[in-house]
Amino acid sequence: MSDPQLEDLSRDVDEAVRLRARLVQDVLSLGSARAAREHGVTRQTAAKWAQRYRTGGVAQLTRPAHRRRTTEELRHAALTAPLWMPTTKWSSRSIADALGVSQSFVARAWEALRSGTAISDDLAAATTGRQPAVLGLLVTSQYAVLAVQLTPVPRGEDAVPPARVDPAVQRSLRAVLASDLVRPEVPATSAAGTGPFWDEVVDAADPDATLMALASAEAPVPTEVSVRRVCRDRGEWLSLFSPLVDWGALLSPASALQLQNDLRAWARAPRRAFTWVRPTPRTGGGRGPATRSAARSLGPERALADEVVLTIRQGIAEGRLAGGDRVTERYLAGRLRTTRGQVRTALRLLERDGLLTITTGHAAVVPVLTTNDVVETYAARRALGTLVIRAAVRWSPQERQSVRDSLDALERSASTGDVHRAGEADIAFQNALAEASGLVRIAPMLEVLADHLRMFIAVMGLDYAYPIDAMVRDDRAIFEAIDAGDGELAAERWRVKIDDAAAYMLGQLSTTRSRPTRRL
Repeated sequence: MSDPQLEDLSRDVDEAVRLRARLVQDVLSLGSARAAREHGVTRQTAAKWAQRYRTGGVAQLTRPAHRRRTTEELRHAALTAPLWMPTTKWSSRSIADALGVSQSFVARAWEALRSGTAISDDLAAATTGRQPAVLGLLVTSQYAVLAVQLTPVPRGEDAVPPARVDPAVQRSLRAVLASDLVRPEVPATSAAGTGPFWDEVVDAADPDATLMALASAEAPVPTEVSVRRVCRDRGEWLSLFSPLVDWGALLSPASALQLQNDLRAWARAPRRAFTWVRPTPRTGGGRGPATRSAARSLGPERALADEVVLTIRQGIAEGRLAGGDRVTERYLAGRLRTTRGQVRTALRLLERDGLLTITTGHAAVVPVLTTNDVVETYAARRALGTLVIRAAVRWSPQERQSVRDSLDALERSASTGDVHRAGEADIAFQNALAEASGLVRIAPMLEVLADHLRMFIAVMGLDYAYPIDAMVRDDRAIFEAIDAGDGELAAERWRVKIDDAAAYMLGQLSTTRSRPTRRL
């Protein structure tokens, strides 16, 4: 059973304390040798801190009580708060409370994000007559780069006045800029290793758009990026917040929330370079829907429901939650800074989708993964997917290109070796097939089942790592069979893929340990 105090220290604002706590957590779960490799320390160092924890508890991991954090350390903690606060809906007041400082101290620290610099005027000139939009973010040990597309405003038309920027987008932009402050923890990254990121950015850009890279330091970029701006120092990088906000809606609220959550999960243990590329919108044409299916459209209730799921999955990843735990409306409302009524509506949506079970005492129960859950979910995906595959044989050229783009994105994700990212790309490929099939009622069903798989994987934790090469091999074989017009062969390959994935998850499930139920 995990130690709540140790889990709290793993999110401490003091970087040294945070790293020690995470090291000890990994020693306890992985062993000294593997934990030492993961954290880039010697085995003796890993064993030393684990022994101190075993003999003296969490007090042995903190700095001496008489040592107070310096003003610079507190300022650094305030600037990086978007990455370590317990919820994405933080405020200057909640950050001040977490740090034990005044709200005005946090506001003064954030003034750097509002200060005008020479680069602000330069960016204003570069974007004249163009509509900016964020395409991706890359953070390595040497630099952070924000990839932006500049779409020309048609001649004779005035540029659209910047709309009020959604608070979720503003919080996401603060997290983006804060990422440069934690990049020293990232292992060295070669220029070749960033190639898949730039390939995705180029593919995601509109055909008539100009690509621009905003970098915190000198960074290699491909020739397709024609506009490059490099900040002279960290202060100038932080000052980008003001012009980015002035540009208006650079991201949709849904994309901003996804980016912020991905950044927060990465910052907890930045053991590799961070990459994020905005999902490419589906283009119209043919029989398939042009965008996210109507049954899963991102209204306010669905957006909050998705954030509830992300909060629970993050709690599972951090060891604070597990299958069978009760999560109260009060707890979720406090974490997400919203009302219990709104949380109750979101929980009802999730219960309807089968992701949670509402119980007495205004609480929901995190699902306990059983063999029947896995068998039923994969059986449903197997059957629905077979219908999709057979119908997709009649896809239009536009629909075929959409699926081809999803397969290319999977292959690029696979080249990074990131299992989570490749898994998400695999699900995106399957969703693209559903849209290309023209079976408009089945696409939202598969999306709900994909959410079930994500929750299952979260409950199973780090034990789940389906082989990346198998994902790519299976999806490529399915695409080639459909492209050849052989629906039966494609359906058979789909069934083999699903059966293999189900067998793998069931094998992992047999090793899952149970523990007492808790309530939050």
